[in-house]
Amino acid sequence: DSKVSEHISKLERIPKFQRSKTGPDILFDAGYDHEGGQTCEKCKTDRHKDREPRDEEVLSHYGTIVSGNQVMKNAAERDRVSAELGGVLCFEMEAAGLMNTFSCLVVRGICDYADSHMNKRWQPYAAEIAAAYAKEVLSVIPPADVARTRTAEKAIKSTRG
Repeated sequence: DSKVSEHISKLERIPKFQRSKTGPDILFDAGYDHEGGQTCEKCKTDRHKDREPRDEEVLSHYGTIVSGNQVMKNAAERDRVSAELGGVLCFEMEAAGLMNTFSCLVVRGICDYADSHMNKRWQPYAAEIAAAYAKEVLSVIPPADVARTRTAEKAIKSTRG
């Protein structure tokens, strides 16, 4: 039985993590660049991509996560790389290089569309969801298995000689 909803409800008590603080979930046409400023207030609403209204319920997605050494801020480039790799769920840079050093699972809270319209409004909520999901994943791994797993620090040291 999943306890993700329980984990989320505990974090939702903290105002910073509440879904209501994120604002609307807007996806712009890939060919339309941000018009300036910290928000998309100056961006043209007729350039919003038409799609079905989104449910407020949290969804888990499984798929390819691309790690790199810089932020993806270009929708056309995002779409090109995604197509080249057979469909990419998200672009991230915090875990870049980790899988080259040791086997790991990357859990991401997706907070933007990897385009020029990115802002920080969704980051706390995305972090909340990722934390709740990671807690759920960790709760089903037997403690004995965790104790036998080498730490990231040991894995990194072993690759350096």
